[in-house]
Amino acid sequence: MLTQDVRLARRRQRQRQVRRRRIAALCVVLAALGVGLFLGLQGGGGSKAADRAPPRTQTPPPEKPKPGTNPKPVVITRLALPATLPARRLRVPILMYHRIDVLRPTLPAITRALTVAPADFAAQMRWLHVHGYHAITQTQLFDALEHGRALPAKPIVITFDDGYRDVLKYAAPVLARLHMPATAYVITGRISGPDVSFLSWLMLNALEQDGVEIGSHTVHHSELPSLSDPAALQELIQSRRALEEHLKHPVQWFSYPAGRFDDRTETLVRQAGYVLAVTTEPGSDQDAQAPLALHRYEIQDTTGVRGLAALLRA
Repeated sequence: MLTQDVRLARRRQRQRQVRRRRIAALCVVLAALGVGLFLGLQGGGGSKAADRAPPRTQTPPPEKPKPGTNPKPVVITRLALPATLPARRLRVPILMYHRIDVLRPTLPAITRALTVAPADFAAQMRWLHVHGYHAITQTQLFDALEHGRALPAKPIVITFDDGYRDVLKYAAPVLARLHMPATAYVITGRISGPDVSFLSWLMLNALEQDGVEIGSHTVHHSELPSLSDPAALQELIQSRRALEEHLKHPVQWFSYPAGRFDDRTETLVRQAGYVLAVTTEPGSDQDAQAPLALHRYEIQDTTGVRGLAALLRA
């Protein structure tokens, strides 16, 4: 017969076993809940968060353009002169170059005079850069003259006449390094022609990529005052259309062959769709009421840096 103490001890032992089993069962339940919560966060709960903020993917950085290339196409807007030209004058020197090439003793006198040695040209551009001159585009000049837009300090325009390919070879790299825009006025009848001293159509595109704008210098370099109105318009319109067809943008800048112009030819130039035209008359003051008769300084083989500095002080 079991005593009371033995029965009490056995009861307490059974209670302890029940408690251990309950604790074990509770641990199993808690563990299952923990696993379910973890999986829920990774699955169902995470999908809602993903709906709110989708996971980011690594996007490779854009490729940098290769040196010497311009990934952006040339964008030029068709411009028009105001019906009433404003009364405004600006001091903007315009430099006129022709050839940038090696000076050979066999060059004819007139060709030599119009040829600036590559080293001299580079020295002149560096001098402008060091002395705070800012080369501007034709559009900047137009906007400043006709619409009063602000220009940088000491603005200057750099131009080349005729369309010689040595401008691409010797001048364009210097200008590109110094971030100086320029304009080349080309004779369209000589582009991609038998005379290889002149530019080709592909070279015109390369010039634009280097920051050199293209303007017209007529089809045959004909002096406009000596032509009839129909003949002059043909030179003006055909050259502009040829350039626009190949370059795929408006061409609105013009240079008078040999600098010859008069009131009649100014009217014809405007009628042909140009908004700025340059002469060979020296001077730095440009008149908004005469946008088709802008002044220029001619730079020759003997000008040098000192001569250029003297012109700009005039």
